[in-house]
Amino acid sequence: MAIILKDIQKIESLNNSKLIAGSAGLNNPVENIMITEAPDVEQWITPNEVLLSSLYGFDNLSEKAIGQFMRSLHNHNCSGLIIKTSRFVNEIPQTIIDDCNQYKIPLIEIPKNIKYNDIMLESMQLLFNEKNLLLNQYKKINQQFIQLAIQNSSFNAIVNLLSSLVSNPTFIFKIEDNIASNIIHNDQNTHKLKEIDFTQRRPVPKKEYTNYQYYEVTLTDKSFKLLMVKIPQSQDQLYLGVLQENQILQDVDFMAIENAVNFTQMEVLKQTALNQGLRTYANDIIDDLINGKIASEEEFQATLKHFNLVETSNYRVTVLQALKEEKVQPDYYRDNPREADRVVSQFKLYWPNTVYRIRQNRIILIISEDQQSPEKMQDNLKKILQTLEDTHPNLNFQIGLSETCHPKDFKVYASQALKTLQIASHLNKRNQIFNYNDLGFYRFLFQVDNPEKLRSFVPEDLLKIYKDKPELYTTLKTYLEHNQNAKASANALFIHPKTMSYRLNKIQERTSINFSDVDEVFRLNVGMDLSQVFRHDYVEFLTD
Repeated sequence: MAIILKDIQKIESLNNSKLIAGSAGLNNPVENIMITEAPDVEQWITPNEVLLSSLYGFDNLSEKAIGQFMRSLHNHNCSGLIIKTSRFVNEIPQTIIDDCNQYKIPLIEIPKNIKYNDIMLESMQLLFNEKNLLLNQYKKINQQFIQLAIQNSSFNAIVNLLSSLVSNPTFIFKIEDNIASNIIHNDQNTHKLKEIDFTQRRPVPKKEYTNYQYYEVTLTDKSFKLLMVKIPQSQDQLYLGVLQENQILQDVDFMAIENAVNFTQMEVLKQTALNQGLRTYANDIIDDLINGKIASEEEFQATLKHFNLVETSNYRVTVLQALKEEKVQPDYYRDNPREADRVVSQFKLYWPNTVYRIRQNRIILIISEDQQSPEKMQDNLKKILQTLEDTHPNLNFQIGLSETCHPKDFKVYASQALKTLQIASHLNKRNQIFNYNDLGFYRFLFQVDNPEKLRSFVPEDLLKIYKDKPELYTTLKTYLEHNQNAKASANALFIHPKTMSYRLNKIQERTSINFSDVDEVFRLNVGMDLSQVFRHDYVEFLTD
């Protein structure tokens, strides 16, 4: 318990003192005591200090100057004023008495025969004993948390110990969109934090024995206040909270909270390291599974059991990538691991046993197709993509789906899902979900391992116009994309319809393209699509 003015009032040297004013401030905390005989108090006073004075020279001060002196005491959180009369003044000025009542600064009058030295020694002894007691209590508290850590602590054990030390309900919780979630609380705690408006939290001034920034927020019904502090190095916005229900928190309680924050941080780091180790181990197994590197049947069965996969069940291999301005983000999931976890969480809402592998530029997921129609699967995937794009307005997401397969065939179908995504996303960027069967004719590209082989699929006229007149090539591409609608093509290119007609005539002059020939138009579209799929390599052999 911190020393308050009421404790100072009870020391032996103040037995013959009188409380003149400021009784409302008897619970003011006291951290120091000093002698002052000058009105320039703001130059040296510190918060929570008791001042001793005989008011030397105050008889020459105006009422205004005395008022300024008292306001300065109030502004610097003076805890109390002890004045000796009959030495320099016979009566305490009424202004001081009135201001002490107004500012809740206890005013104690002592007679001339009481020595400052006795008051100082007894007060400092009281304060020293309190500091010593706090240090002993801190040591005991710290030892309790150390013992908890030795016994393999957990979040639940930490909040239970903290609750017993501060005699109030305690929590460890996350804040997402200013709403508390994943609450862990002490065993006897029945309070809920989900209805608290965390946008109204206010910073609490730091104390000399606190290392972290504390915040306070009032519960909705305004019955209690929650003291909260963020756990350092916790990526999930993890907080420790104490609900001031049974009693107001004292200095020793903050010492307990500081220890709880430290040991919660240690637990976070321990769990992070453990989860990282488990993730690395799981990633290695998944890589072996989807790359067909599991050597023995026994190991294969153990892997299926580890991931709750059934050998005879149907699955789809799914690949997801993030795009910004139609460009795949190559390191997005490496640089944003929390976002990768959010993606996986969305999939697990619909497929709880989802097996996943997070790579730096994409996420590979294995989802069950049993007891779910293809239509329902498509609907769930659309919901996932909608949620992701609502929370990431600057990004687009695309999914490639393999055909139905069994775990034995994951190697083949993982490659199929990836190639489906790569090919289809270049062919039609407006779509978001691509199935292997949707590729139709373009599935032949799965057999192409060298872009040079694609030359035979590109019409000579297209190669010629691309090389000699890139502007006309762009015009032709836009014209075909708009179903040979000259007006719509002109609008897409931001040119006049007459300019569009002129360019089309130039194309026909330079080539033998017949836009009325369905087969020829098909070949042109295929050639242009191939340039989209293998655009970098395509440019190289076009310009050889």
